[in-house]
Amino acid sequence: MNLFDTPAGFDDPLGMWIGCHRRIEKQLKTLQRLADYVDDHGVDPEATTAAQSVLRYFERSGPHHHEDEEKDLFPLLDARISVPEELSAFRSLRARLAKDHEAMAATWARLRKPLQSIAEGIAKPIPKADLLAFCSIYAGHIPAEDGSIPALAKRYLSAQDLENLGRSMAERRGVGFPA
Repeated sequence: MNLFDTPAGFDDPLGMWIGCHRRIEKQLKTLQRLADYVDDHGVDPEATTAAQSVLRYFERSGPHHHEDEEKDLFPLLDARISVPEELSAFRSLRARLAKDHEAMAATWARLRKPLQSIAEGIAKPIPKADLLAFCSIYAGHIPAEDGSIPALAKRYLSAQDLENLGRSMAERRGVGFPA
């Protein structure tokens, strides 16, 4: 039983990775509510705070998460999966996820400027088409990852692989790995 909903640490890199998905979903909900709020109420301290939170997340944590995947987790799985059919399916998924990351980055670049304005207290509408596209990419991306990556990692990655993954994730964020 976990009474405090403590997030996983770098010593549980898969738990941390999955937890990041839940935080992304939370930030996407905040972003959607923010767009409606600004349309209805304009920019006020609550809107500014929400925009700052979304920006902070997608400017720092989001890129770290994608680097965790692209530089560490996915190459590691690619090297470890030994069943040809599973490797082929993983490589197809990996290619799709890489395209998603590119689409996310392009869409985020268009959302960023209006969010920065709102974060600074300047009224700027959040482009609905870009907001919908951004949320839609994640709506397919996260379930695709959650649906197969954890099982592959549990089946193919060793305890040492997971420790190395956790260490790399911690280093990327400039923090120490747990003793």
